[in-house]
Amino acid sequence: MDIDQVLTDLPEFPEAAASVIGFEGFRGNVRDYLIEHFLALRAFFLGAQLRGHCVVGWID
Repeated sequence: MDIDQVLTDLPEFPEAAASVIGFEGFRGNVRDYLIEHFLALRAFFLGAQLRGHCVVGWID
């Protein structure tokens, strides 16, 4: 997954971008926040894959 491709549709201004994704009132650069968390999630799933683990998700 290419994070840059995902972020291309976000508005340029941080306040507008935060509002579009439901982060009204977010302080800081929402793009940086999303990139940081995307990279952390990707590292987590890659680590699980390399160890032969599976990940179970629960949506209630």
